[in-house]
Amino acid sequence: MKINNIQAGKINQYYKQLQQKQTENKKTKDDSTQISAKAKEIMTARAELKKMPQIREEKVAALKERVQSGNYQVDSKKLAAKILNNVEQV
Repeated sequence: MKINNIQAGKINQYYKQLQQKQTENKKTKDDSTQISAKAKEIMTARAELKKMPQIREEKVAALKERVQSGNYQVDSKKLAAKILNNVEQV
């Protein structure tokens, strides 16, 4: 098939211009993410929690001392109630 009155050079020039525009568009479009204020707040809270010790050493030391001295008393009714609550949740 032959098309008259079309110059091959102009077609090639047109395709080169299209390719240049496409590469320019690719350069200007970068992937980006945005973190909401709530997410930043959660990240900050997590970081603070990681800094805190998981064991409250003062409380453990106080309980240990009370157990060793024989002054630690357990309320059996409260203990039973908490055990039953945990069993019901499972």
